[in-house]
Amino acid sequence: MRRPAPQTLKDILHPGPQAQDRLPHAMCHATKIECQVSAGEPLLEAMGRWADNNGFSSAVLDLSGVHLAAFDYVMPDRAVDDRHAAWYSDTHSSNGARLEEAAAILGWRDGAWFAHIHAYWRENDAWHLGHLLPDTLAIAASANISGYGLIGARFEASLDPETEFSLFRVTSDRDAMSGKTANALITTLAPFTDLHEGITALGNKLPGAGYSVHGLGSLAGAHFEDGPPMTGLISETLLKNGAGKSQNGKLSLPLRTVDLNKGLFQGHATPGKCPTLVTNELLLVAQD
Repeated sequence: MRRPAPQTLKDILHPGPQAQDRLPHAMCHATKIECQVSAGEPLLEAMGRWADNNGFSSAVLDLSGVHLAAFDYVMPDRAVDDRHAAWYSDTHSSNGARLEEAAAILGWRDGAWFAHIHAYWRENDAWHLGHLLPDTLAIAASANISGYGLIGARFEASLDPETEFSLFRVTSDRDAMSGKTANALITTLAPFTDLHEGITALGNKLPGAGYSVHGLGSLAGAHFEDGPPMTGLISETLLKNGAGKSQNGKLSLPLRTVDLNKGLFQGHATPGKCPTLVTNELLLVAQD
């Protein structure tokens, strides 16, 4: 039986002690890349092999336009126990689809490649946004995937004491950069950290004034500058292409969200009105 949905932020109680660092991050070098995947390949295997062949420790990849064969996914939902603040829905199955927008955080779990993937796609005359289960994903048609390969830091799954979820955490290995300069950082925002404010603070650590932002996560409600708010406090999110700060402009964070009632929302995040629910896994890359 699932617990009632939280009605206010005070109703969201994570079980463990609060981490001292609310903006954990690691500097790294990001290389813009494009890799080819072939029809019939398991997606996770193809991405991991590509990263190994190119010496990357992690990657953040744009899967928009990729056609997948039948796959499984989950949605945000209420907690199934008296410990966690939220949980996943029962598993749903897709007959296969072209991903309209999608992001993959490629990292490590138990010594092997693993990926956290949120995607937006149309199927059966309806739009969906969900958390794709990586071990069920196979490529239906050959495609080129773009994104960033990372050296000097990586995402690695481990138990997060605050939320009691196994989450990607950031690990630094600056020695692996072999003289390359840090032009990027990866981060996993802590619960209740505002998405816009957290990114603004971290962007100040990068060289130059402008940067792009890539990634996914979860929010405890969200307000948008150009759309109706998401009032449900359990959600999954996906940053859209174009998120970032120009050299002379303000930070712009276009995103898509889905709440625990399968409601879909989109717009530009309002500063101070998009608190993290569990985590937001992000890559910030300085503009050339």
